[in-house]
Parts: sequence; C-alpha cells; structure tokens
Amino acid sequence: MNKRIKLIILSILILGTINLSATKYAGEIFRMGSGVRNFALGNCGISDVDSYGLAYWNPALIAKTEGNKFELMHAEEYMGLLTYDTFSAIWNKQFSVVITRIGIDDIPLTKVPNDTLEVGFDNRPYKYKSVNNADFVVYFGFYRKIGNYHIGLTPKFAYRHLAEENGFGFGADISSFYEVSDKLLIAFKIRDFFSTQILWGNGTHEIVNPGFDLESNYKFSMPLINLNSQVFAGTEIHTEGREEAATIAAGFLSFDFHFGLEVNLHKNADVYFGYDIDNFTTGLSLKIKNKWKINYSFEQDSEDLENSHRISIGLNL
Repeated sequence: MNKRIKLIILSILILGTINLSATKYAGEIFRMGSGVRNFALGNCGISDVDSYGLAYWNPALIAKTEGNKFELMHAEEYMGLLTYDTFSAIWNKQFSVVITRIGIDDIPLTKVPNDTLEVGFDNRPYKYKSVNNADFVVYFGFYRKIGNYHIGLTPKFAYRHLAEENGFGFGADISSFYEVSDKLLIAFKIRDFFSTQILWGNGTHEIVNPGFDLESNYKFSMPLINLNSQVFAGTEIHTEGREEAATIAAGFLSFDFHFGLEVNLHKNADVYFGYDIDNFTTGLSLKIKNKWKINYSFEQDSEDLENSHRISIGLNL
C-alpha cells in the first residue's frame, strides 16, 4: 500500500476517535508554546528547524539539526501575574526535551471572622494564607525515519497544582515534515492524538481532544535590501467547538492562524515579526561569539490583557 495512502487512513482513524464530550480548553496548558524565537514569530514553530524547543513543536525536525542546543527562557505576562519558564535542549541529533513551569504565585486566600454574617465593617475579610498555582509539563521528543519520511513523537506529562487540588496529565503528539525544495518546507502535527487525559485528586477527569497543526516556511531574499529572510504561515485546528472564541468556527471544528517573518539583519542579528491569532509580535536575537544567543520577544495583547515579554539565553555547541 502506498505510504501516503497509509498516512491518510491513519488520519481518518484518528478523526474517528475524537471524543466530542471532551472538556473545552482543558489542553490550554499544552498551548503556551516554547521559545522566545517562536513566540516572536507569532507562535509559528512546527516548520522551524532553528527552534530550540523541537520536543514541543516538531521532533521530526531533529533530523535536520547540527550539534547540541540549549535554551533557558523566562516570560512574564499580564503585568507579571503569570510567569512562564522553560528549559529546552536538543542533544546529539537524536533527542529533545522541553520542561516548562506555568505559575501564578502568592495568591491570597481570605475568609471572614463570622461566616454566618454579611461582610461589613465588623466582619471584614482577612488573608489567612497564600497559595501558588503551578503547572509543570515535560515534553520528550524522538524521531524515526520510516521510508522517506521522518516521524516525530512527543510523549508529554503534566503535574498540576491549583490552590489545594493536584492533578496529573499524560498524552502525546505526532508530527512530520516534507521538504518541497531547498526553500520550501511543509510540516504538520497531530496534537493529543489519543486524547490526552488529566486526572484530578478530587475525582474529576478531563479529556483533551485531538487537534491538528499545519505550517510552512519559505526562504527568500528580501527585495531591495537583499537580506536573507524566512516567512512562516500556519493554522491550528481545534475539535472542541470553540465557536466565538476562534477566528473561524464550523460546528465542532475551529481554526486559528499564525504568521511569522524572520529577517537576517547581520550574521549576528535577526529580527522577527509575527501575528499570533489576534495579537502582533516582534523580537530580536543577538549571537555572541558564535555560541551564545540572547533572545527577546514582545506581544501586544488585546485591550483586556497586558502586553507579554519573553527573554532567553541560548547555547549552541
């Protein structure tokens, strides 16, 4: 049987297993992205060979990497209320890992002296303790060459601690890519392909439906200024009926879009621009002594939320 036909049949089987009763937005902890560079590119990444976080984006692309790469990232969003920290590594052209922490710290819990009375001057709420909300997620990235195709697999595991409740999650993504030419690369990913599970200590069971990402990038020389550049375009497809929360919705399917542009200003400096669903992004990377990279990105959020900033340091060996 033709390999392409096998892939089509596999996709149909996966679509047939979608659980339409899954918990809407339960998988958002797995949608935070990885890396400053990809954040600046409008959260494009599954076709980005230069990403540090291939375990998150598309481990099939490990086959195209050289050497070992490491990145530490810190992000502050919503006026610093939410922090997002990651460690990413690609090792020996065989393995990649991304470790993330999403945290909201020092949340005050309050109560009143007498809970049988209304809140008032003589019954004022007071803080009795602080709690931290944190999600830890680990992504492991592997790939295998099957015929002419590189197939990436990302097992992922989560530990959630929200106030006084704990939960565990597990799932996996599958990904691949196709080089149309030296300039054009197309990639896809099936997220949560066997329905990611999140189990809470209080007995609650959340299910994350499979989703699909499709992305391409094209290398070109910027007209007039003759600078090496790449343009990225991608779409993510959700299967949980997001309706008005999505850019385009059609029944239980919804579509969100991402665009990115990288311009190589100098052999040691790259600038990025992007569009992440409804927000514009930009960023800058500076290379130091051919090994170190300092990366910064900025996202202009909507009127209801504050702008987001991410900074990282990378090491290429």
